[in-house]
Amino acid sequence: MDIFVEKIVERKKNIFDYMIIFSIFFGSLFVALLILIFLDINALSAMLIVALGYLVYYLISLRKIEYEYAFTNGELDVDKIIAQRKRKRVFSANCRDFEAFGKLNSEKHNDDISSIPEKIKAVTSMSSENIYFFTANYKGNKTLVYFEPDERMLNSLKPYISKRITM
Repeated sequence: MDIFVEKIVERKKNIFDYMIIFSIFFGSLFVALLILIFLDINALSAMLIVALGYLVYYLISLRKIEYEYAFTNGELDVDKIIAQRKRKRVFSANCRDFEAFGKLNSEKHNDDISSIPEKIKAVTSMSSENIYFFTANYKGNKTLVYFEPDERMLNSLKPYISKRITM
């Protein structure tokens, strides 16, 4: 019997996101003002302002990021979805290849694990309550992945995770 479980989590905007949105918005107001000053009000300036408005909408919508976890028969895929338009695979591995697995606030998350340079934070925010982590090799590098599985996904993962790793 095939096992398929998926979950989508939306990343919460942080101060960096709001600074980018603020900069885009007020930068576009400045550019629109320059267009009106140097081109007066005519058809060309109206088209440029409409195009600028669309560009602002497009750039701000790029800050909406979701992560999708898809677990299929022992394979865990993590995709990054940007503005519900673009999908990018950020991680894929067999659960039997996990070297460590546990809850973020457990004793398993020690200095050795947190010092891994390759990190993927596929979570709503790092202050969330139900964050789990695992380490595995991905594209030749040891990678630390943070994610937020639900109970159904955790139960599906258990049989595939190596017996030497305790959940």
